[in-house]
Amino acid sequence: MAVRLFEGKNHAASYLQYRVAPHELISKIMSYMEKRTPSQFKLAVDVGCGPGQGTVLLAPYFTKVVGTDISQAMVERASAKSNPPNISYRQCPAEELPFTSGQVDLVTAMTAAHWFDRPRFLQEANRVLRPGGCLALLSYSMDMNLEYGDVSDTLNDICQEFYAALLPYRSSYLGPSSKKIYFDMFNSCSYPDKE
Repeated sequence: MAVRLFEGKNHAASYLQYRVAPHELISKIMSYMEKRTPSQFKLAVDVGCGPGQGTVLLAPYFTKVVGTDISQAMVERASAKSNPPNISYRQCPAEELPFTSGQVDLVTAMTAAHWFDRPRFLQEANRVLRPGGCLALLSYSMDMNLEYGDVSDTLNDICQEFYAALLPYRSSYLGPSSKKIYFDMFNSCSYPDKE
């Protein structure tokens, strides 16, 4: 079952302003892809793209990049900002991607796949990916340590207190951590080569 949240115009504006763009992870994904299938980067699809912070990071590597989101407000926000010419956005559910079978080189979901109907999404991603294509699911966890000079311990204590205060408001759909959700998705993929 998919969960629909964060669809309003205010959410879209906040996401664009405050969400972190995963620059380093995009570099790792592209390095992974280049080792396996160099020079075959025609189409990337960023599923659950929100206002497109991650989508634009794919533009230098692909002929065409399409961001998809179920929220019309997110798609409008993504389309309204300055985008490279090879990027477009479409409104659609993650489980019903508007691409032919075997058409896509890379499917990403950046901090979004935990909201999808995961078995249906994984089946759909597998359908649209070309043989040798790549599925990259990115997320973060509150189970992390930050490093910043000599205040690292204090910073981590503050974060732990903050996360503990937010835990009662976390969606029961996700449980206390999304790590298990992503490990389950990883383990359910039958790809012969995965990291």
